[in-house]
Amino acid sequence: MKKLSLIAVFLFASFAFIFAQDKSEKLPYKQWEIGVNAGVANFAGSTNISKDHFMEHFNNFNNDMNLGYGVFVKKNFTHVFALEGAYNGTSLTGTPADGAPTNMRPYKTGINEFDLNTVWNMNNLLSKNKFDRKIYWYAKLGAGLTHVKNIDYSLPASVQGPWRYWTIPVGTGVAFRLSDNVRLNVGTQWSWVNTNNMDGDMQGGVGTGYLIAQIREQYLYTHAGLSIALGKKPEKPAPVVEAPKPQPKPEPKPEPKPTPPAPPKHVTPACVGQIFKVYFAYDKWDLNAASVAELDRLAKDMQENPSVNLEMKSHTDSRGPASYNMKLSEKRGKSVLDYLTGKGISSSRINAQAFGETQLVNKCKDGVKCTEDEHKLNRRTETLVIE
Repeated sequence: MKKLSLIAVFLFASFAFIFAQDKSEKLPYKQWEIGVNAGVANFAGSTNISKDHFMEHFNNFNNDMNLGYGVFVKKNFTHVFALEGAYNGTSLTGTPADGAPTNMRPYKTGINEFDLNTVWNMNNLLSKNKFDRKIYWYAKLGAGLTHVKNIDYSLPASVQGPWRYWTIPVGTGVAFRLSDNVRLNVGTQWSWVNTNNMDGDMQGGVGTGYLIAQIREQYLYTHAGLSIALGKKPEKPAPVVEAPKPQPKPEPKPEPKPTPPAPPKHVTPACVGQIFKVYFAYDKWDLNAASVAELDRLAKDMQENPSVNLEMKSHTDSRGPASYNMKLSEKRGKSVLDYLTGKGISSSRINAQAFGETQLVNKCKDGVKCTEDEHKLNRRTETLVIE
């Protein structure tokens, strides 16, 4: 359970940071990296690889967490791939579990592992953007050689084996870039060792259902450490500045002949083209406060620009007889006209027209159901400022 808990913690941390990365410019990778680490190691059990019991896992011991340590040297070839030479050392200890064979005793085994690993930056592998990230998830797979020595509960010399065994290390972790050259590495490594005496006992044999030579054992090393990336941060090249080209000497030009002053250009008043709209209540032609405010603005523009005139068009909504609506639109136009002339605007400057319900601004014709707000848009008088 300890092994599964540690693996779950590190996998969760790894996946949590996969896409939580700063988007910075692509930087050249530091080619060399050296580091140290320390953590805890424990025996992870035995696996049967025989045909009849293939990959059957068992563990006859209560295994302790023991101090482990390691060093490594890594060569980065790209933003994704690197090769790592690593050493891990620890001592594994444990006591027989309940139900274990009675001949088993507490053990202590020294471990010295030397690996050559491929290391993969999973963020850059899974993303199209390749750059030196502040946080990244890595995975590694390799091959190695492990020196196994039983310090306590030693096996007879006839079955101890060569003491050095081929090993398959598999690891994962998260790296944090603390500065340009310093990284914090937190990870775990599972080592499959081609031996049957890591726990001080040679399981198998007659009566067990499998052979001693068909047992392979594993241990787990979970660690944290610091590494230093060698090399300086590349400097950006200085911008290339071209020397100024000599300017040709200007050729003398004949003095220009005086030109007669241009006739003054006609300036169109700013108010020309503006449209002022006044809205009316249903079946009404009197002006409300909003209408008066709009007409005051119009009257001010007319007074300040005596050269401009007005095109005024009055309308109704579609409700009611068309003949009645035509007269109603005339009354609305007259209300606006009377108000403007009362402000000193000559009626000769205003061309007033009435259209009744013939020029609706929306779909609200006879027989079409519309809201009051939609009908209101048609009850209007529009004035266009012209020259």
